[in-house]
Amino acid sequence: MANFVNRDKKRRKLYLNTFKKRNNLKTILKDKDISLSEKYQAQLKLNKLDKNSSRTRLKKRCILTGQSQSVISPFNISRIQLRELISHGLIPGVRKSSW
Repeated sequence: MANFVNRDKKRRKLYLNTFKKRNNLKTILKDKDISLSEKYQAQLKLNKLDKNSSRTRLKKRCILTGQSQSVISPFNISRIQLRELISHGLIPGVRKSSW
């Protein structure tokens, strides 16, 4: 489990480091006024970037346990941990419903 968490942290760091460069290359590719040779050079540079620096390689994980499945977006916590925290009253404004 820890290996997956560390790998994801490494990918996030790499993504943040190459974010501007990747976006600049993508804007060059989308621009219609730029010549084909410049677009081709931009495409080659984009292909040389590490594949782990892409946003699609990131995985949403629970910040408490590192679990990757059933992570609730507003809290970034897995549903199991969220239920425990709500039951103990540690999340303000949220109640576990029972009827």
